Order: sequence, then C-alpha cells, then structure tokens
Amino acid sequence: MPDGTRPDVQQAGERADLTGLGRPELAELPARLTDDERVLDVGTPMHEGVFGLLVLTDRRLLFLKVGKQATEVAVPLREVLGVEWKRSFRGRSRLAVQTTTGELAFTELSNEHGAALEGGLRSMARRHPRAAAPAPRPAAPAPGPQQGGLRLDLHGRRAVVTGSSQGIGLAIATGLASAGAAVVLVARDPARLGAAAEQVRTAVDGADVTTVATDLAADDGTAALLAAVPDADVLVNNLGVFGAQPALEIPDEEWRRYFDTNVLTAVRLLRAYLPGMRDRGWGRALQIASDSAVATPAEMVHYGVSKTALLAVSRGFAKEVAGTGVTVNSVIAGPTHTGGVEDFVRSLVGADLPWDDAQREFMRVHRPQSLLQRLIEPEEIAAMVVYLASPLASATTGGALRVDGGYTDSILP
Repeated sequence: MPDGTRPDVQQAGERADLTGLGRPELAELPARLTDDERVLDVGTPMHEGVFGLLVLTDRRLLFLKVGKQATEVAVPLREVLGVEWKRSFRGRSRLAVQTTTGELAFTELSNEHGAALEGGLRSMARRHPRAAAPAPRPAAPAPGPQQGGLRLDLHGRRAVVTGSSQGIGLAIATGLASAGAAVVLVARDPARLGAAAEQVRTAVDGADVTTVATDLAADDGTAALLAAVPDADVLVNNLGVFGAQPALEIPDEEWRRYFDTNVLTAVRLLRAYLPGMRDRGWGRALQIASDSAVATPAEMVHYGVSKTALLAVSRGFAKEVAGTGVTVNSVIAGPTHTGGVEDFVRSLVGADLPWDDAQREFMRVHRPQSLLQRLIEPEEIAAMVVYLASPLASATTGGALRVDGGYTDSILP
C-alpha cells in the first residue's frame, strides 16, 4: 500500500480486497477527489465485463475503469434508490445499485467486502436527500401481426391451431385469421372454444372460424379432429401441459403424460397432415416450444425435455418433406403474459403495485436475464407464427426461431 497524503484513502485501501488490481490506481485516487471529500471504502469488482476501482465516499459512488479506454462512472448518493447484495457460495458477491437512471451491477467482490460496501452505501445514501425518480417508462406495446408494410396473405388457406381456446393459441388463431386464413380452433372444452371463436370473430371482421372439441392426448382424440378436418394447409401444434415439481420426485407416469401430451400429439398431427401438404406442394407446420427447451429448468425438467424433443421433431419432419414446398419449424417462446401470470407476478412482488410497475419489478428480480425486461405478449409470438405460416417464409424450414425477449443467453437455440 503506498504512503498516501490522504489517510482516509490509505485506510480504506487496507480494508479492501485489492487482489490483482487496485494499488496503482489507489495512489492516483486523491487526484480525482475534492479536498473535503472523504473516502469510506474501496474495492476492485467487475462492472460491464471490466475490472476497476469502486470507491464509496461520503458524497458519491465512483467506478474507475482501468486500461486504454478508462472511464469514470460517478453517482451522487442522493441519486441512489436502493441496494441489493447477493452473497455467492464461491466467495465472490454481486452488488446491484439502483439509481434514478438505472441499475449498476458490480460482481466479483469478496463476500466480506460486498457486505461492507452494501452497509456503507445504505448508511450514506440515507443521509442524502434523494433526487426525484423519473416517471417509469411504460412497457412498449406489443405490435399486432398485421402491422408494418408487408402483407402476410393467407387467404384460401385452412389453419388448424391446437390448444387455442386461450392464451398463446388463441392469439395465434386470431393472427392467422387476420391474415385471411380460415382457422380451426381445437381444445377440450366446448364452452371455452365457443367463447374463443367469438373473440376471433370480434377481433377480425368476417373471420372464418370453426371449432373442434376433442382431447388430442386421448387415444381417439386425433381421429375425431381428422374426421372433422381431414386436410390443413397450416398446422400449429400449440397444445401442451406444464407445471413445477422437484426433479427427483417426478414419477414415470408424469414423464409419460408430458411426453404424450407435448410431443406425441404433435407427431400424430404431423403424420396426418404433412402428406396432404406435400401432395399439394405447399404447407406450413409449426411447433410452439419454450425457452425451457434450451435452458432446462430443474423444477420443470420433464416439461423442458418435452420441449427439447419438439425441436428435434420439427427438424426431422422438415427433412422428410424437403424440397416439396412444405416447411416445418419450431418457435421458442419466452416468459409470456398469459392467463394466471398476473396473479403469479403479484404473489411475488406485491398486490398493490400498478401492473406495469409489478411486471418491471418481477422481470428485474426474477427474470433478470431477459433483454426485453417485460413479459412477452401472446400477440408477439403470434406475429412470428403468422410470418412463418405465410408465403414470405418459404426459405425458412427446419429451424427453431426464438421469440423469447433475449431470455436465453445464447446466439443459437
């Protein structure tokens, strides 16, 4: 530790974890401070992928990046709205500082020093009057599938959408109807199907909508659908079940139920409808998968595995109809705003918050890896499906296309 002309800087440095970085920068720190600004603590965490010197004074929080492109991040304590510190079992902690302009995340702090910085930051922030927080930015509205300059024309085509009495399936059916397709809604409950059909007709003037009430997971369910609708130009396998259960407690019968419902129902309908599409020289088959197909959740491993299987099903059947004018694809959906999700979100973040605020807090705390930073609306998933079902997507087949808001941290599915 260099002999400093500022005892507060030297003492703070002696308390800090300066492993591998910090001593030369510490000697230069006094030049960046005002004469009456007192240093309380320092550390050397990582911020935005770069190690640097984190300095807490009685006025500011500073992060001094080192290297050729050294920059300074400085936040007056009055602009600090909150602090969140997470201890890591690896011995390195994460400190997240919420400010009036966003969040600053500092990682690779020692657990001991992370706790010290959190305590000091909370203590000093309370002593400074906070600046008024800016009004929260409203979530960007979800675009409808027909917005934009291109016309996704499906007039003269019949589309079968399974699991379409609500949620994503209903949004897909509505989007296909708005593109001109005659849509067939398929689900188990006749009453819900009737209500869903009316919603489509209300949303799309003159929509051609029929319903088939059948349980596709049952032995005779597929036969009932094929008897009513023997041919289709567009098939959307959206039907699926999901639920959370500890991985070591999932019995064989649950594994079979998830595979039968989420995978085999799609396989049966692909076998039934693809030959007609192939013979006519045009068709679209789409499977609705999930981010869980790629980022397998421990609490829903049976669900994740079934959705992973759908990606392989799509790829294999796409090869079977190669060169025929028929395309087969999967759509990977991310965290979506469907029925029941609002209650789930409010149970985690509080029932009294306005929905936009509750949603934002839920994504920040419980789904921080989302780049969209809000739940996906069903209509946004429908927009991708309508495009893939249209003539414009004639060169897209055998793929797994993501509508996950950047949730999956990968550049490939």
